[in-house]
Amino acid sequence: MKLYRFFIPVLLCFGTVHAQEKNKTLTISGYIDTYYSYFTHDTDANAFQPYTTVSARNERFGLNVAQIGAHYSSDRIRSNLTLHWGDIAQATWSEEYRAIQEANLGFRIAEDLWIDAGFFTTHIGTESFLPKNNFLSSTAVATYNEPFYQAGAKISYEGFEKLYIELWAVNGYNYFQDVNDAKSFGLLLQYQFNEATSLTYTNLLGRESPDDFPVKQFRTYHNMYLNTRLTDKLFLTLGGDIGTQSNTTGDGAGTAFMYNALATVRYQVNPQWSVTARGERFRDKEGFISGFIPRTDGEETGLDLWGITLGGEYKPVTNAYIRGEARFLRADKDIAMFPDNHNTNERWELMVTLGYHLDHLFNF
Repeated sequence: MKLYRFFIPVLLCFGTVHAQEKNKTLTISGYIDTYYSYFTHDTDANAFQPYTTVSARNERFGLNVAQIGAHYSSDRIRSNLTLHWGDIAQATWSEEYRAIQEANLGFRIAEDLWIDAGFFTTHIGTESFLPKNNFLSSTAVATYNEPFYQAGAKISYEGFEKLYIELWAVNGYNYFQDVNDAKSFGLLLQYQFNEATSLTYTNLLGRESPDDFPVKQFRTYHNMYLNTRLTDKLFLTLGGDIGTQSNTTGDGAGTAFMYNALATVRYQVNPQWSVTARGERFRDKEGFISGFIPRTDGEETGLDLWGITLGGEYKPVTNAYIRGEARFLRADKDIAMFPDNHNTNERWELMVTLGYHLDHLFNF
């Protein structure tokens, strides 16, 4: 209750103080996604499956997300507040601020130039962590290992016809609260070739090791993805990440390297029906992003796997969907990432998700 008692007066005061602003709008958004899923990897009752955040409880009806947001915009000021609950928030979000998906405020400091600060969802990644923003409800293992949220500030420029730019300073890789006295810096560049095709590059650079860690580990993380409409019915997304971290290899002095890639193709049969396929690859042998996983010989290693997903979607109305998906993941044969399976390096997943989202715009 304390959360609501704080934010509701803030929103009311915000609208009063800036009553002189022009072109004021307030958008109220809502989103709910529910699911039933099955995994061949058995876990404890109600436990989350590893390496996924969507429909993550085995043989359960569940709630992926229920969220509500308020988004204010004028010619000089903008602000976003989104609260969320459900398995996605439970599995991925900061324990200190689990209900807050985003809370930020921005000012226009020059023509087409804005500065925003607060809590944000990440600027990195080919996919979104929210099913409604993707062709598929399930997300790639790459998305699972990328940041979900960040605290900091950004400067954005939207004055170019085809190019959009963001410069970021944040506490760190997937942090609201920092673990050291250093800051990480990032970039987003998006180029819109035409109405059908865009190319986006993002990165994040900074020291991610805690202050009391024996050595300083500097991490670089680069992401690039292409979205294109090949025909009126065929859509393609290609994306990949490359990351490095110093003082991380087995001897503690070398630089570790990881990469991932994914390709997603959607065929739109008609406005209501579509089918989608995705292939993915993830390799982080030093485990500085994925963490360490037991091997069959008792040693530990980083994650090394590939996967395929096939899904279908039916949209009863524009803002709603019913999706069914099947997914297969297979790790290197020596990795025991699913210990309760007959094949400890493999997992099948089946899920059905139902989602609905809305945005209502108020002008005043």
